[in-house]
Amino acid sequence: MARPIRKREQIERGVVEVVARKGLMGTTIQEIADAARVSPGLLYRYWKDRDHLAGDVYRKHYFALLDDLSRVAAGESDVVGKLRIMVRAFLEFADREPVLLRFLLLSQHELAVDLPESPGVRGLARQVLEEGMAAGRFRRMDVDLALQMLLGIVLQPTVGAAYGHLRPPVSQHCDAIVGALERVFLAAETREAR
Repeated sequence: MARPIRKREQIERGVVEVVARKGLMGTTIQEIADAARVSPGLLYRYWKDRDHLAGDVYRKHYFALLDDLSRVAAGESDVVGKLRIMVRAFLEFADREPVLLRFLLLSQHELAVDLPESPGVRGLARQVLEEGMAAGRFRRMDVDLALQMLLGIVLQPTVGAAYGHLRPPVSQHCDAIVGALERVFLAAETREAR
């Protein structure tokens, strides 16, 4: 039983490695097979094509990240603390799994459309923003705008580190990133109470 599991892990690593480097549209099933050290025929035995294979791998890792962020958020009762701990967990993931992060970011436009109905990472972040606004801890603003601002503040340094524009590890900048989020989102009363 261990052999099929190892083979599947090899295939997943091959997908992540090649797509993170070349993007999904620039990747062939042969390149994935070569990176995984398997025959293309083995891949076609279990998946219809490259997109179905990459989609399976994307879903697995996307939902693992979502589960991790949801778990750390659930352990924090204060909404400001929830935002902080989620950002830290994401930045630590980015440091721990830079190739996987590139795969998720580069593939999201082609593969995220096939995700089953779920609030997703964006939905989880939106929920925290709405909770903070409802509790008066975050400034009231258009939640769609707030979500885009949050994503920009967190993702842009992460992408910058992935492309060599910011010295890694990106988690070393966690306090600065969280500080920027707090300056943007914290209500005046919450800032004064700190």
